[in-house]
Amino acid sequence: MFLQFQNFVKFKFIKHFVSVRQGGVSPAPFDSLNLGFGTEDLPENVVRNRKILAEATQMPLENWCVPSQIHSNNILCVSVLERGKGAFSRTNALPDTDGLLTKHKNIVLAVQSADCACSLYYDTEKQVIGAAHAGWRGTLKLLPQKMVLTMQKEFGSKPENIWVSIAPCISVEKYEVGDEVVNEVEKVFGTKENFLWWNAQNQKFHFNLRYSHLFQLQEAGIRPEHIELMPYCTYTAKELFFSARRDKNQTGRFGVGIMLI
Repeated sequence: MFLQFQNFVKFKFIKHFVSVRQGGVSPAPFDSLNLGFGTEDLPENVVRNRKILAEATQMPLENWCVPSQIHSNNILCVSVLERGKGAFSRTNALPDTDGLLTKHKNIVLAVQSADCACSLYYDTEKQVIGAAHAGWRGTLKLLPQKMVLTMQKEFGSKPENIWVSIAPCISVEKYEVGDEVVNEVEKVFGTKENFLWWNAQNQKFHFNLRYSHLFQLQEAGIRPEHIELMPYCTYTAKELFFSARRDKNQTGRFGVGIMLI
């Protein structure tokens, strides 16, 4: 039903999860633990699935904060007033947001994916947590780097005290992209090297989401040993994860969440 990061498990003041697709009530092609209202699955199935996961993780659904992800680099610092927003309905999800931060206990910051890279942040000194969702657009808008900078600005965090875990996403081998992405990579990073992989077989470039996150985080001062990558590819690990690219958007959403306790 859910996986956990090795780095985060050892911290006693947080709970977290990376959900997998098994253990829910949704029928195919959303089978079975679909957490996404933005799919063609029945909303009541999504609520039931979220309740199942919330109970299993001991992270109550009424405490979840869920953004209406728009592939931006917009970050919201969450207060107790936002607790429960987007938990039971898409209509009151936190608007136009892909990154969440909070210093408040018992608030679950939850983001969703079906190929994009979701990342969790934890400042062990200031007791601040974060969650972010970034596909190629958010990544090239430097959302991972901006999360760290916002933690510094809003909470006085120091990069050396921040730990980051990156959930499964689509691998570079499966992430074929067009000229729009290639041009934006060169514009943002000044090079294709490592950020893009040329596939000689299909004569196409592929975008490396994981490397692009690692590069930004280390540029922002996060220690390499404080970054954990969960190794699965969402495209190939069909038994565990939803993948919009693999399933032509007829699929569910898995979730990644964190809470201070």
